[in-house]
Amino acid sequence: MSMGRGGISSVIVDDNIYVSNGYKSSDGNANFMEKYSIKDNRWSIISSTLLPRKFANSETYENKIYIFNGWGNSHLEIVDLKTHKITKGAVNRAYTGNAGSAIHNGKIYVFGGSGLNNAATTVFSNRFQYYDIASNTWHPLPDMPVARETKGKIVNDKLYVIGGFNGTSSRLINVYDLNKNLWTEQYTMPAAISGHSLAVSGNKIFIAGGYNNQTFLAYFDTETNKLHQLSSNMIPRRHSAAEIYNNKLYIIGGSTTSSTQSALKSIQVADISEGALSAK
Repeated sequence: MSMGRGGISSVIVDDNIYVSNGYKSSDGNANFMEKYSIKDNRWSIISSTLLPRKFANSETYENKIYIFNGWGNSHLEIVDLKTHKITKGAVNRAYTGNAGSAIHNGKIYVFGGSGLNNAATTVFSNRFQYYDIASNTWHPLPDMPVARETKGKIVNDKLYVIGGFNGTSSRLINVYDLNKNLWTEQYTMPAAISGHSLAVSGNKIFIAGGYNNQTFLAYFDTETNKLHQLSSNMIPRRHSAAEIYNNKLYIIGGSTTSSTQSALKSIQVADISEGALSAK
């Protein structure tokens, strides 16, 4: 990237990865978005007028990117990828930082985090809600079983909330059934993880990096409900971003210490084909 950034968010559209906001290695919070062209192996800055924020979320729908959350920031920004014009969506009345988000059928699901409505970042949230893109409205959902800063992904109409932090790193995976509108299963991982990033490939949710275990790499199989830890040469990092494209896992940015000066510019890619995963 153009500079080291951690606490970032990302989305993938076609063969481009878009990385938004985050804390900069030069101090302060970023107010721009960068695009990585996978085919050209090239970065370019496409917007420099975003609200500065870190530990925010972004999701994409119909060639637009929705950016929201981040400590002390209730605004929803919508970036049109055709025109690069930025518009505002409905204000989030239950915003947090370092929360999880996932998109499904035109609804953006947002859960957990800390600093609810500008409270102290040591106050962890169990709030769960969704943003309906069509009506531009926010709606409450049943609270998470355990309050924490966390990440999650949706596979086969179920939201998997994986790990996180609420004073200590979490081993929990909580599952919300979108069809039943209920929190259902809960699993315990053999390892606790926080400050990680997630990406989905088929029925597998890949988990990369971590606050304490910065070389952590694993996947959770949603068919068997088992965690499989992997070894790799990944550069140690936490608070990075992750995306998957054509059986390859991309890990972007992050940092190695609590100092923003340790924020990373690098992007790495790993083969996650079945052949690679089954190799010793």
